Amino acid sequence: MSGDARFTRALPYAIVGAAAGFLYYVASDFQFHARAGTLGPDFWPEAILALTIAACGYEVVKIAVFGARADEVGGVLEEIVEESAGKHVDVRPVSTPVESHPWLLLVGMGATILYVLAVPLLGFFLTTTTYLAAFMVIGGYRRWGVIAAVSLIGTLLLLFVFMKLVYVSLPIGQEPFSRVTLFLMQVMGIR
Repeated sequence: MSGDARFTRALPYAIVGAAAGFLYYVASDFQFHARAGTLGPDFWPEAILALTIAACGYEVVKIAVFGARADEVGGVLEEIVEESAGKHVDVRPVSTPVESHPWLLLVGMGATILYVLAVPLLGFFLTTTTYLAAFMVIGGYRRWGVIAAVSLIGTLLLLFVFMKLVYVSLPIGQEPFSRVTLFLMQVMGIR
């Protein structure tokens, strides 16, 4: 494999690795009051960024040392770049019309704006459950049992991960809506 081809294959990994390195530097400067026996808010961002740096470094070294073999499977970033390049090439027959729904885009944007405005009032749980369900309906999905299950379980999972594992403080809402969030936090053992 030529040097130019290796450089082209390694470039996306080098860029992502460098960006992750910069973000790691920024995350290592978080100011917070550490509580004994708990992870700080800097732990998860630094852990994810360190893994990203390691994975990108591995790919850059692998490409630089070994090049590419005919039977080698491309990396994730390479596939993303190739798919993106392929999407910009129009391979459809001229007679096939492009399906466009700009009003769905506008409705989705409106739902997102309403979500942002409603979170402080209703709290994370109620607003996110409603938002996820509404977004699935806007997208055309009509299996109501699946919509209810995904929005409820998904929101509970997000609430647990962010508040219990990652220690991110999410909005609980104002009375009487805050009671729902506080009850769920109590049931899940979140303080």
